[in-house]
Amino acid sequence: MSTGIELMQHALGINERNREPYRNYFLAGDGHADNSQWQELVTEGLATSRPSPDFCGGGVLYHVTDKGKALAISALPEPKKKTRYEEYLDADSCLSFSEWLLGYRIPEVEYNRQGECRMYRCSYDAAYGYPRRDVEGEWCKTKKAAKVSYKAALRQGVKDGRAH
Repeated sequence: MSTGIELMQHALGINERNREPYRNYFLAGDGHADNSQWQELVTEGLATSRPSPDFCGGGVLYHVTDKGKALAISALPEPKKKTRYEEYLDADSCLSFSEWLLGYRIPEVEYNRQGECRMYRCSYDAAYGYPRRDVEGEWCKTKKAAKVSYKAALRQGVKDGRAH
């Protein structure tokens, strides 16, 4: 059996992370284990009750009063600190998690018809809204060599003030 506070929080659809009620009802069928607890809440003026609509097949429909709502919200524990991943999801940044977390853009690899590859990194031009390459390595025979070339281009770009 739940406590009266927990029942009101459930009826309101609130918890430590979602403190804004989005509903206000609790349907308890005949013989429901929480009916007695709800009747105590009604007696204390924290809830109201009425017979449930016919399509529900009997039982009682409970609603939390404004007094009960204030009590249920005040009894919620403080929200836990969001994880870094939850912060990332809320940021809606269009970056991958690793880019968002580490604070830099990850290079991409492209291949040509001769079997060579190179690494490059794009940034988005604010004026025109399209990607442009701000760092680009040389075409190389191996991915390892392409990475060395990319890192050299990145260092040079930082020196010249073109990349960061």
